[in-house]
Amino acid sequence: MDDIYKTYPHNPPHYFVSNAVYMVTGAILHKHHLLSEDRRKEFFLKTLFEKAKLFGWNLEAWAVLHNHYHFIGQAPQDSTTLTKLLQQVHSITAIQINRWDNVRGRQVWQNYWDTCITYEKSYLARLRYVHENPVKHGLAENAMDYLFCSFRWFIERGDDDLIEQVVNQPMNKVNVFDDF
Repeated sequence: MDDIYKTYPHNPPHYFVSNAVYMVTGAILHKHHLLSEDRRKEFFLKTLFEKAKLFGWNLEAWAVLHNHYHFIGQAPQDSTTLTKLLQQVHSITAIQINRWDNVRGRQVWQNYWDTCITYEKSYLARLRYVHENPVKHGLAENAMDYLFCSFRWFIERGDDDLIEQVVNQPMNKVNVFDDF
């Protein structure tokens, strides 16, 4: 599949590259803390994992916070499936959140932003950024203790050399929309 660059009205542009690695950030409308309960974060992750598998995305890192999420994943051959994956995740989770809140038809998700990662140092820094995002937002003192991010999973199952590279990679130059 050829690389595809798509623009959409009122949305950020998306660059689709087969088998590339992406970082994705999604945000709840008006920064409301609609994911503050553990069961909501659990439901979001369950839905994300199911849909990622369905569309052939290999998730490498994730963090779900009170009003946004990040993940890093490797695209399948058809990287344009990112749009379908996120439409389904957002739709399913919005419906359930609105049920829990006894609200009908409320818009839950604002948007998502994706970045096609093309440089190794950027990849390593973004992996660290996503793994440690709960610490950045004050939800944990140590990312190992936060249940809704991938840091513990990464440390327990990752390759020792990659772990060392990631935890030692500076992330002060990572430019991620994360004003939540």
